[in-house]
Parts: sequence; C-alpha cells; structure tokens
Amino acid sequence: MMGSESQQQPQPDAAKAPMLPPMAEKKRRRPPLSCEQCRKRKIRCDRTQPCANCVKSNIPSCTYAPYHVPAWRAKKMDAMMATGRDAAAEGAGKASLRNLKAAEPRPDAHNPEASEISPFSMVDSVGASSSSAIVSSKAGSSSTSSSPNVDWLVSRVHQLEEKLAQALRINDAPDGLKKHPTEQTVEPTGGFVAKSRYFAHSHWIYGLSMLTMEQDLLGQDKINKGDLYQSLGKCKGLGRKIKKHRLKPLSSTNLGLQIPARELADQLVENYLRTFEGIFRVVHIPTFRADYARFWEGSLPSNDSFVILLQLVMALGTTVYDDFFSLRPMATQWIFEAQMWLMIPPEKKRMNIEGIQIQCLLLLAKSTCNCGVDMVWMMAGNLVRNAMFVGLHRDPQFLGDMTIYRAEMRRRLWATVLELNVQFSFDAGGSPLLSTAHYDTLPPANLNDDELTDEKDNGGIAKGPKVPTQTSVLRALQSTMALRLNLINHVNNTRPGDHYEETLRLNSDLTKSCRAISESLMALKAIPNSPITEFHVLVTEIFLYRCFHALHQPIIVKYLDDAKFYFSRQMCLDSALKLTHIWGFPDAWSPDNPAASKAMDADLKRLVTTGTGMFHHVASQAMINIQLELFHAKTGQASSLGYLPTVGSTNLRSRLIATREWKLSRVRAGETNIKGIIFMEACLAHIKALEAGANSKDKTRMMFEAAIAMGKQCFEILKEVAEREGLPASEWDDYETASLDGLSTMSGMPMDWMQDWVFDGDQGISFPQWDPDFDSGDFMDELDFEIGQM
Repeated sequence: MMGSESQQQPQPDAAKAPMLPPMAEKKRRRPPLSCEQCRKRKIRCDRTQPCANCVKSNIPSCTYAPYHVPAWRAKKMDAMMATGRDAAAEGAGKASLRNLKAAEPRPDAHNPEASEISPFSMVDSVGASSSSAIVSSKAGSSSTSSSPNVDWLVSRVHQLEEKLAQALRINDAPDGLKKHPTEQTVEPTGGFVAKSRYFAHSHWIYGLSMLTMEQDLLGQDKINKGDLYQSLGKCKGLGRKIKKHRLKPLSSTNLGLQIPARELADQLVENYLRTFEGIFRVVHIPTFRADYARFWEGSLPSNDSFVILLQLVMALGTTVYDDFFSLRPMATQWIFEAQMWLMIPPEKKRMNIEGIQIQCLLLLAKSTCNCGVDMVWMMAGNLVRNAMFVGLHRDPQFLGDMTIYRAEMRRRLWATVLELNVQFSFDAGGSPLLSTAHYDTLPPANLNDDELTDEKDNGGIAKGPKVPTQTSVLRALQSTMALRLNLINHVNNTRPGDHYEETLRLNSDLTKSCRAISESLMALKAIPNSPITEFHVLVTEIFLYRCFHALHQPIIVKYLDDAKFYFSRQMCLDSALKLTHIWGFPDAWSPDNPAASKAMDADLKRLVTTGTGMFHHVASQAMINIQLELFHAKTGQASSLGYLPTVGSTNLRSRLIATREWKLSRVRAGETNIKGIIFMEACLAHIKALEAGANSKDKTRMMFEAAIAMGKQCFEILKEVAEREGLPASEWDDYETASLDGLSTMSGMPMDWMQDWVFDGDQGISFPQWDPDFDSGDFMDELDFEIGQM
C-alpha cells in the first residue's frame, strides 16, 4: 500500500516547486592582485599604483579591492615594518601572500578580530576596512616578480624614511648640499684674492672692504704722488734695508751650531716652558730638561734632532725676552735652519715623534716671529698628514699595548696638531680640511709630566677635571675642538647660501663654551701651586673669542645696516671689546702706562708687541669692528633715539687711540711695515672730522694731514731701529733727503708696492703686480687684493 501510494503521488511541477534557501556565493580562493579597473576591463595589470593602463586611459583613480588578514598576521607584518627592509625581506622569504591566504580562515562570526587591509595601503592603522583608507598614492613596487606583501612593506619603509628625512630637515640636494627651505637664507659675499692667494671670510682683513674712504684717500695720493706717497716710500725703502741686514748666510753644513751662551740659553728655555708649553704640549718637560743638561755636559750622543728642537724652543723664548725683540736675527736663523733640516734628504728619517715635535715648534715659531707667516697654513696641512702618517690620529688603545708615557705623548701631540691647524685656518682664511670623523684619538689625560710612567696604559690613573695639571689648558681647548671645526668650515664654506640659523646655533654653543672654560680656568688658576698662569688663561680666551669675529664678520660686511642682523653686529663689537681688554686697552695704552702694565700679563704684553700671526691679527680684526661701529654711529645711524650720545662712543674712540699707541710700540720693536698705522691714523682723523661736522673737503684735508704726520713719525722711529740693530749709517742717512724716484733707484726696489692704495670704485682695490718682499706682519701689509664681489 505504501509503495503504491508513493507511486501514485504526483510529481511537483518545476514552476510550483517550493523555494529552497539560496546557496552561499562561492568566494574567490585567491586574492585579486590586479586593480579593479583592469579586472573589469579584463586586461593585464602591472600592479603598480596607479597602474600603467589607468595612466594611459586617464582614469582618475586606480583602486585595489581590499582583502582581510587576521589580526595576528597584521601584527606580525607591523613588526616586520619596524625592523626595516631586511626584516621585510626575511618575512617575504618565509611565505608568499598566496600561501598565507590559503592557510588563513575566512572571516566569520568565530573570527571577530579579522580586519581588512590592502598590500598597497599606506595608512598608519592596520585595521582600516574601507578602500578609501586603504589605497595610497605612494605604494607599490613596479616589479611583478615580488610578492605583494614585500611591495607593501617596501612602500611603508619609503614612507617612514620620508617622514624621518622631513623631521631631520634632510634634503637630497646635489653634491650632498643640505638646504633648509624654511630658514632665513643669508648669502655673504665671496672671498678675495690677494697677490695670487685666496682669503675667505674668517681672515681678519675681510672687514676692510667697509672702510672705502680711507682706501680711496690713500689711492688718490698715490696717483698725485704727494707728500704721503713720498713718506711711505722712504719708510718702505728703509724697512727693506733693515730686513736685509737681519738675514744671515745659511748653509746645510753649519746647522745646529748657532747656540748662545749657557746663561742666555737657560733664560730662553725657561721663557718657552713658562709660556707656550703650558698651552701647546709638545715636549715632555722632565725628559727635555734631562737631555738639555746632558747637552751642556757633552754626554748627549750626537743627535741633530735635539739640537734643532732646542733652537726652536729658544726661538720662541726670544719673543718674550725683552721689549724690543733684540734677538730677532738669531731667532730667524734658528727657524731657517730647522726648516732646512726638515727638507734635507732622507725625509723618511724624520717621520717619527721627534719629527712631529719639531714641525709643531717650527710652525708656531714661523707664525710668531714673522718668518713666512703667510705660508704656515699650508705647512699646517702637511703637519696634519705627517701626524696621520705616524698614526697619531688613532688612539693608542687601538695600536697595541703602550706605556702611559708613550700613549699620553701621542695624545698630547695630536691635540697640539689639531689646535695649530685650527688657529692657522682662522689666520689664513682657509679650511682646516679636517673633521672629527678623521680621527678617534682621545683627549690627553689630566696628568702632570712627572706622572707619565712606563706602566701599561689602562686609562685609570687620570685626575679629576677640578685638579689643575700641566695639561689642563690643552684639555680645555680640546673640549671645543669639534665646535670650532664646524664653525670654521661653516664660515669658509665655498658653497653659496649661508644659513643664519646655523650661525646663531654656533654662536649659542660658542658662548656657553667660552663662559664655561673661562670660569673653569680661573678657578684652577686660583688653586695654590697651580701650573696655570694668567698668560695661559688669556691666550686661551684669545683663541676662543676670536671665533665670534670669524662667525659674524661675513654677515655685517654685507648687512651692516640691516636691523635683522643687529645681533651679529653686537656680537662682533662685544668680542672686540673683550679682546682689546685682553690686549690691555681698557682706556689708554702705552709702554709707560702703569695702569695698562698692571692690567696685562707681562709675558703677553711682550708677545703681542713683538709677535705676529694670531698675536697680531686678532687685535687688528677687533680694531676693524670697532672702527665700523664708530663710523656707523658718527654718520647718523646710531642705536640711540637721537637726543643722547651713542652709548660707549667715547670708550670705543679711546680704544682706537690705545691701538694706535700699540702699533707704534710694534714699530719701535722692529716692525718695518708702517702702512697699517698710517691707515689707522687716517681712520682716527676721519672719526674726528665726523665728530666736528666737517665738510667733505675739510675731512679729506684732516685725513691727509694726520697720515702724513704719522708717516714722518714712523720714519724717525725706523731710523732709531736701524741704528739700534747696527745698520751702517751710510745705508740709511740719504733716505731722509732722497726723492721718491731717486729712492727707488738707490734701494734697488720697484715701487709697485705703492699700488696697495689704488682704488677702483667698481671692482674694489686692484693690484696687478707682485711685491717680492711681501711682509704680512703689519695691518695693511695684505691690502693687495681684488674684491670683485664686495
């Protein structure tokens, strides 16, 4: 029955069949890698963003369908992003996106943590689900062989690198030049060429381009061949005779034989050890004293290097021997002998610690005693390379086991080489051609010389920084070495575009360092039995405070009247007042002024009177800044409101008068070039005329009269110098009555040096000819330059 009934039941019609629940849509097993536009058009997609097809078709957007990744997988991918490209590549090697997709569960109610993400997404959150938040315009790699997760991770790394670069203000400029688009850009004028040499912004003569009236005045007299021209010619001729008389015959067969009596030698050696050695640590004092004693006893083995070293030590001691540098010819002889000794083959024998010590002393002596002071910057570069040749730029801990003595002497010598290189770079207006990346030698330890033993160097015996030692001053200078290297490279950079923000940052760091070091050294000097003297503290301050002039001088030369850069003008003036105070110029200065003598260290007073190089250029640069400030005030551009006198004008003028007296004392001490003091007197007369309200004609007359009177005074002083140094009267008596033309023939010198005063209103000062007896020891001695860009 049942079977028949089942057979008799009618079969339902297809149209009348009951509705079954719809089957779930079959999902794609593989993630879509092509963009949605290419998938609809069924064309091959290169999987970039935007893809090449969308670009050709001008489709405004190129989107990719999102696909889901479990949260645990997304966290793992985020961790890979944080580790950079290496971690990304490692993760890509473990599994491809397709394998990961095949192994992952599909989103359902049992997997609520699943999130949507695109391999080309650049959003910061991994849990984004909308395609608008997923798609990025910077994603993707053009390679079709790489898996999409690698493309996405690489894109993510690119984005993070761009954000980091923006935060650090790093731009991929040509040749590594870093620019700051948001910063205020200052473009100072370029350097200048003087007698075939290039001087950059840190050179002390750079500011003279602002004193155009004095240059024009002296150039005009050259054309007219007036009284000033005649006076300058007589002084120049007599000065050349004096310099020629100082030179002695030099031969390689008599090197090291010019040793004075024991009593004089002892005094000169003590002068050096008391002054220069406390700043530039070159010799080990106990060892040097022992060798010095054996030298006089005759028990010292034949050693040319010690004799040359001793002569250079004595040459530096002559600069503070007396007020007139009476031993100048002897010091010059010793310097020339040392230079010849270094040049005699084989040079390889001198590539050792003793050779580096002699080179350090030679450079310092040439700069201080005015023996080729213009060339010391080039020699300093050679010294740096020689020091690297013997490995001083590597710390002794990397060179094997060394004793404390050997390790510390190498560290001291390298610190001295760095300091000399920086100072001569400031003087020459050049670059040190060195950075902290070129060496890893540690600063010398805070130890006295008698504490350097033959024990193994382990760096654990140094004293604390508050204990004064014979190395404290050099350590203080070394603490600012990185800052000063950055500063001199910033100032003398040949690339256009100086950034004032960087100038202000360097100024801030320099100000803090100067204050900290001055306070520290003064505190160490006050400790009983301290080896630090007033001389050491003042010279250290000279080395540091001169950096303010180099840093701000390029700014004020071009933007003197711009109120935005008033800070630079003020910093130059403040540092000039500080340096002139160190020189002993608070109000008045003269050799017989007891107040100035009491305020100034006796050794430093003699050194700045007889020495050249940094001990002359720094004060000259300070004087230029004071002159610029006074001219700026006296021409009606004072900083006050107008009904009160400019604050400090009287003090500034008194300092210029004191500077004139200092320059006269240098002529009495044997300085033969008087162009600097002539220029100085013209500036003082200019200021006096401005104060008196004189017209242009009277102003010119006052400047001429003052310059001529100073020229005559200097000629009388040079006659006294010639008589004191034993120059026969027949060699200089006729200079007083000789005409300029007759003087030129009598002295055998071309008078092309007078072209120092030629002024070209468009191109600055031009000197087409070469002076064979160029002497840069005086202020105006390097005025032969072409300032085409100023």
